[in-house]
Amino acid sequence: MSARPPKIPRQASTAAVFVVQMKTMLKRNSVLQLRYLESTLAQAVIAPALFMLLLFGLQKAQNDALSVANPHPVGAPLDGVPPCQPAPDKGCALMLFHPNTPETSQFMSNFAAINSQRTGSNFSVSSQVISDLSWMPSASDALNIFPVESNDFIYNYTLARPNATRWAVTFDTLQTPSLNVRYQVWYNGTLTANGTDAMGRELVSVIRGLDEAIITSLNGNTQQANLEYHIKDWPLIPAKDKSNEIVTYLGPAFFFCSAMIIFISILNQVCAEKEAKLRQGMDMMGLYASVYWLSNLVSNLFLVLINSLLTVGLGIGLGFDTFRKTDFLVVWLTFFLFGMAMVAFAFFLTTLFKTAKTAVILGIFIFVIGLVMQVILFSSPSYGYLFWDRTKLPPSLAGALSLIPFFNFGHMLLDISVLTTGTFDSLTDTYIAGPGFQWAMLQGMPLSATQTLTNANLPAPVQAWYYLSMNIFLYYFLAWYLDSVLPDIYGNFKLPWFFLLPSYWIPKQVKGARNVSKWLQTTERGYTRSTMTEEEGVSLEREKALSRNNNSAVKIARLKKIFRAYGELESKHAVRASSFTVEQGSLLALLGQNGAGKSTTMAMLAGLLRPSGGDALVYGLSIATQMDQIRAILGVCPQHDILFEDLTAIEHIELYAGLKGLSMKKLAKVFEERLKVVQLWTVKDVRAGTYSGGMKRRLSLIIATIGDPKLLLMDEPTTGMDPVNRRHVWAFIEKFKKDRAIILTTHSMEEADVLGDKIAIMAHGKLCAMGDSISLKNKYGAGYRISIITSNPDEMKKRVAEAVPDAILEDDSAGALIYQFPLSSTSYIPPFMEWLEENADGSVKSWGVSQTTLEEVFLKLIREANPGGYNRQ
Repeated sequence: MSARPPKIPRQASTAAVFVVQMKTMLKRNSVLQLRYLESTLAQAVIAPALFMLLLFGLQKAQNDALSVANPHPVGAPLDGVPPCQPAPDKGCALMLFHPNTPETSQFMSNFAAINSQRTGSNFSVSSQVISDLSWMPSASDALNIFPVESNDFIYNYTLARPNATRWAVTFDTLQTPSLNVRYQVWYNGTLTANGTDAMGRELVSVIRGLDEAIITSLNGNTQQANLEYHIKDWPLIPAKDKSNEIVTYLGPAFFFCSAMIIFISILNQVCAEKEAKLRQGMDMMGLYASVYWLSNLVSNLFLVLINSLLTVGLGIGLGFDTFRKTDFLVVWLTFFLFGMAMVAFAFFLTTLFKTAKTAVILGIFIFVIGLVMQVILFSSPSYGYLFWDRTKLPPSLAGALSLIPFFNFGHMLLDISVLTTGTFDSLTDTYIAGPGFQWAMLQGMPLSATQTLTNANLPAPVQAWYYLSMNIFLYYFLAWYLDSVLPDIYGNFKLPWFFLLPSYWIPKQVKGARNVSKWLQTTERGYTRSTMTEEEGVSLEREKALSRNNNSAVKIARLKKIFRAYGELESKHAVRASSFTVEQGSLLALLGQNGAGKSTTMAMLAGLLRPSGGDALVYGLSIATQMDQIRAILGVCPQHDILFEDLTAIEHIELYAGLKGLSMKKLAKVFEERLKVVQLWTVKDVRAGTYSGGMKRRLSLIIATIGDPKLLLMDEPTTGMDPVNRRHVWAFIEKFKKDRAIILTTHSMEEADVLGDKIAIMAHGKLCAMGDSISLKNKYGAGYRISIITSNPDEMKKRVAEAVPDAILEDDSAGALIYQFPLSSTSYIPPFMEWLEENADGSVKSWGVSQTTLEEVFLKLIREANPGGYNRQ
């Protein structure tokens, strides 16, 4: 029992700790970026270079194709008209004509005959006059020419059955001093025209065939007319200016991909730290959430800065008009703001997922959606500007789209590209350069937008920047906020309005311990006293913990934890109203089988789990309301190693010392001694990922001692250690516990026996025994065991029965006797041992005595707690 409350160590100011933590986290991030050099280069250098060079290659391939010169094209005779090619399940007639008179029928018969000679196909004129719009040509009608009832029928029929007819002709015959024939040719532009020739050579063939047919008819069909046409392309001279058409259409997709590599990397990195519980480990060491997010933002800012500068520099160097004809600051700020918006967006998404695999899958899905949006929407002004036209877009949809960073990026990039890239007219083989994009144009509507959309009401280009800036602040705030209010892997969260509380911005400085009487009253809320009989040591410890006059370093009152799993009817009681104390300068060894509640108790004391009831005072500070202050005086060696695979032992110590707000310059000598004590000094500069399991546990233990904490929690600290190094650690712990309180969990009874000033045994979340090692052995042990090797077993049995009446013979084999002496026979043991030592008759060859071990006591208590076998209900 302490006469005075324990003194609370002085704590550094919040601002000072913030600055030290920020420097430490930025150093950690930079070290890891250098260790992951391939990944860092891929994000900042390789990705923009690769995508820009690939885009350049595609643009060059198109320009090379357009640069082919043909000053002397080769000519060729004009062919005849080929048969009509019917679509599947759909007939096709070669030609329709009107009117159906003897003269026109003769014209068309002459046309079919002449065309048959040129093509080798048997063309003919049908006598059937088509008047039914539902008529469908047969497969053989691809060579036939049909008369129709009227000119209007041609129009209506081709409209009703598209692509069912290739050609149509209407004649107008005028009777004058000499016969004058005038005709009009109808043709299917879908089947006839091509990309560069609106008319096509086939149309010339039709006209040539009709002229020959008319001339032959006017000559009385006595001699067939033959008009020989020789077709030759116009000389091709390539344009001097190079087109940027590929950059205009595909550029948004390539530029988007370059920035998204950083986005995917952040999702993986942040969620991987959360999944490996590294983030929770840093939180236990006192890391501010604001420092974590701000340091990651700053570190990724440099990656985005290099990425954006390289993208713009390559764009200018490769001659892309989007970059070359745009003010440098305009195009660079566009890429930089987009990159930072995607960084903030990635931060926001990491708060919604607990595993890196799930986050990366979502990131790839967003990547695909964004890529499709860039290709479809922002490759053409006619599509892209439709989503910015205020006269057509509902305000709610406009607001929703503004929340998407790559949508705002596409908008700004579209404004830039339509004013810089220009257009290439393949018919006239001319390139029309764009006016360029200058800083002064940010406040005006794009010129080409007004040409693309009539009466369009479009926002100024600078509004895309405003939206991107809004995206940065919005998603960064949401990441910081949701990181606090959403439950972490342990179920911890803050109130939704936590940032509105004055205590969050101006933490109260702790001046002294809490009033114990008032504190004890708060722990009684929701507590129901058990009617079951407690073990004497547990009962005495409970009275001590609940005493208003006791001011132990650690005071735990009615602490409990209930897990309510979703979908399960019954709750699981992991810890059942534990009450005990830990004095300064002492070590409590907490024992129990797996699932007994040891690690849950430690997690509550470390602030990882929120208690379901009760509370604990750590040097007068409540774990329920003052955990942030407790972490300044707390050291934790958790069951899992909170180590970064690519940081060395020294770098780990520097990191966690910085999170405590400490300077390594003053602590270098101290940690040199501690690393030497646990045999890690020779590997201090080796990455932790190469350590064995025992080495990692030793490093985790040293990390827990950073800042000389007043309370040290160690959850199975020697797991995986060999016997030699385990004893080095024991010696260190025994020395370190001076003026501190230590709680240790272990499965090693030897470790508990050596280190424990007080031992507590748990089963089913409840304390079932408590006391020092000797008292537990005396109370629950079976007494003493004496083994005797004798040459006269029968005589020795008689002698033992006379000297120790309560002795129990456990084993008798070949002169080796093992006796169990209960505690009731303790007074008989000294004289009997003197007799054995004298060995007057020489019948005793050897003998030995041992007391009940702590392991036997533990097993006995666990069996009593589980009479039907161990089943955690």
